[in-house]
Formats: sequence, C-alpha cells, structure tokens
Amino acid sequence: MRHFLVMAVFAALAAIVLGAMGKDTTRERWLYGFKVFAEFMVIGLVLSWILYFIP
Repeated sequence: MRHFLVMAVFAALAAIVLGAMGKDTTRERWLYGFKVFAEFMVIGLVLSWILYFIP
C-alpha cells in the first residue's frame, strides 16, 4: 500500500508542475493537470500488473 501512496503523491506533484507550466488559461491548466495525474496513475497500475506476473 505504501508504494501506491508514493506513486499517487508523485503523480500529484508532477501533475501540479506540468499543469502550471503547460497551458495558458486556468481552466486548461486544471484539465491538463487532471489528465496528467490520471495518465500517471493508469500507466503505473497497468505496469504494476504486468510486472507482477513476471518472476
């Protein structure tokens, strides 16, 4: 469970930084930040399930 929390914190911090720097308007920044957060979480979970089955 600790690894998941670390991944979520990293995804949130990366989304904040990339969202703040990536777009022009406030609405675009929020949407881009949420998109980046979701992508980090989904890709992390998919990779964890793939690597779980590899010995």
